[in-house]
Amino acid sequence: MSNFKFKKFDICQTNSAMKVGTDGVLLGAWACSEKPKHILDIGAGTGLITLMLAQRYPLALLDGVEPDQLAIIDTKHNFEHSDFADRLTLHHERIQNFNPKIRYDLIVSNPPYFERSLKPEKDGRRNARHDSLLSFEELMIATSRLLTDSGNSDFIIPSDREQELVKLAYTYGLHLNRKTAVRGKEESPIKRVLVSFSSNKSTPKVDELVIEKSRHTYTESYVNLTKDFYLKM
Repeated sequence: MSNFKFKKFDICQTNSAMKVGTDGVLLGAWACSEKPKHILDIGAGTGLITLMLAQRYPLALLDGVEPDQLAIIDTKHNFEHSDFADRLTLHHERIQNFNPKIRYDLIVSNPPYFERSLKPEKDGRRNARHDSLLSFEELMIATSRLLTDSGNSDFIIPSDREQELVKLAYTYGLHLNRKTAVRGKEESPIKRVLVSFSSNKSTPKVDELVIEKSRHTYTESYVNLTKDFYLKM
C-alpha cells in the first residue's frame, strides 16, 4: 500500500519504512495545546502527525524534523500536496543537530522505542523502530531545549517504557501532566500509553482508551477521537 487517504489530506508512503498506523493517528488526534503558534514533530516520518495537527490548528506554523533519506521523499511530497503547505516546513536532519531560532508551544513524537529486541533486517525500518538513532534521553534533551516555558510535549510509547521516560523527563525539568493508557480491546493488555509533559508540576490526569469492540468495530471513544480524520470507520 503506497497511499492512505484521510478526509483533508493524503499520505504517500511509498518510500517510508514506517507506514500509517494506529500509533501515529492516536497521537495526532490526542495531542493538544491551547492556541499554539509553533508546533514541532520530531521524527516526522510520512508527515502524518504534522498534517493532522496542521488540520486541527489552522493558525499554527509547523516544523517536521526527519533524518531518514527515503522518508523525506514522502514527507516532502505530502507536505507540498496538502492544503497546509504554506504553514509546513520540513528539516532533513537529526533532532540532536536541529537549532531553530524559535521554541515550540507543542512538541510531538512517535519515537523509535525498541531498545533491546532483535532488529529488523532493513535499515530504514530498523532505524524507524529502534532507538539507535534517537534514545529516550536524547528525545528529552531536545524537548527540554526546544519547548517554551508554557508549552507541552506529547508522545506515544510502549507501556513498559513509561516509567523510564517519566524519570528522564523529570531529570530535564519536565513533569507528566496527562496520560491515556491504550488497549486494543477491552480484554487486551495495555501496550501503549499517550503521555504529555510540561514544566508545570501537577497531579496527572489519567484515563484509558479502548480501540475496538471487535475486529474492525471501533469503540465510541476511538471514533470520537479520530472522526475528523478518517474517511470512514
